[in-house]
Amino acid sequence: MQVTLSSQKVGLIVFGIGVVFVLGVGWLYSWWMVPAIREHGFQNLPMPGIVSFIWGLSAPVGALIALTGAGMYAQVQLPRLIILVPGIFIVVFLTAILSPSSMLPALFGIDGGLIALLFVGILWQWCKKRPSLSVVDQTASDLRMAGYIFFLSASWYICGLLGAPAFTLRPDLMQKYETLPGAIQQGSMISILLVFGWALMFLSHLVKSK
Repeated sequence: MQVTLSSQKVGLIVFGIGVVFVLGVGWLYSWWMVPAIREHGFQNLPMPGIVSFIWGLSAPVGALIALTGAGMYAQVQLPRLIILVPGIFIVVFLTAILSPSSMLPALFGIDGGLIALLFVGILWQWCKKRPSLSVVDQTASDLRMAGYIFFLSASWYICGLLGAPAFTLRPDLMQKYETLPGAIQQGSMISILLVFGWALMFLSHLVKSK
């Protein structure tokens, strides 16, 4: 498919719509949505159900819309874009509807092990390929690797937040061991670690673009 200037302009418009969803609906509107949920509960929000539905999907759907627009602007082949965007949506959608609502400790254990293995695989690929990269690519690669460290650290503390020692998903144990202060600390730490990870990823792309 030949990419024209007009299709790139359409891509920028689609990208902008996705950004509005992620930043406007997903982030900015949350400043009003979260207090309402805290007061009434998600199921009893005093607003049309479609509003809460759109808000709940705003980040992943907005990201996919932005990806579609950015892909059009970046001249990604149409067949690849058609596979990539719906494929991601299907995985996110199925994860949302099929994730168990009761505790399955084995699920968290398996997921944690997979994340650790994938990190080791990324680290091994980095140390093998780094010597053959250009100076700019080495800098970008180093920044990405540092970002992965922060993401792994956040994943580790998410495990501790949901399971032991904070027991956020077990209110009975949380109350028994009085872990709320620790859970708040871990939640704050996870948020900060994710910001560092994303910032390093952004810098790695910024270095590559120069």
